Amino acid sequence: MIDTNEMLLIHRVLRREVGALPELIRRANNDPARARIVGPHAVEMLDFLHVHHSGEDELLWPVLRPRVAVEGDMLDRMEAQHHQVAAAIADVERDLPGWTTSADPVTGERIATRLGEMNAVLTEHLAEEEKQILPLVAANFSQAEWDALGKHGFAAVPGKRRLFVLGLILEDTDESERRTFMQKVPPPARVAYKLIGRRQWEREVATIRN
Repeated sequence: MIDTNEMLLIHRVLRREVGALPELIRRANNDPARARIVGPHAVEMLDFLHVHHSGEDELLWPVLRPRVAVEGDMLDRMEAQHHQVAAAIADVERDLPGWTTSADPVTGERIATRLGEMNAVLTEHLAEEEKQILPLVAANFSQAEWDALGKHGFAAVPGKRRLFVLGLILEDTDESERRTFMQKVPPPARVAYKLIGRRQWEREVATIRN
């Protein structure tokens, strides 16, 4: 049985950060200065979500399908939810550049509404994945197969953003979770986070959530 708890930490980030986007967008309507802060953050978090799902599409479902028998159409439903989320991300990202410079309230409300619809799907998806899929992964994946999923996500984060994303991952962890996760972080990155990364994360989240 492999340890899949790090996936729960990623899901926390998605629930918290993507879940907060509709309200952040609405608060920034008619405020171009705020929109220039919120817009790039929204793009970064939606990219983070897309990478998470693309990693599962490439490295989780194809490995799991031939190894397990599941009730009904669960895996088909999980993949269909990925497609629904991807379609919503595409819709939002078409509107975000213009809204980021204009803070147009009509566009902002359209973005926020679409994100709300997406979050309803995402919330259901993450809960079912944690309850039904991760136990199957723990019993049927090799450690190398599981590690490949984590490496996919890490490689997709731009180098200059990795300390900030690490801060997001660690934000809601308890001491045990934090210690276990940090053991998987390369030593230079652990030192960099301690010296500069935590302060970078604190400054950015304070600005975004203000």
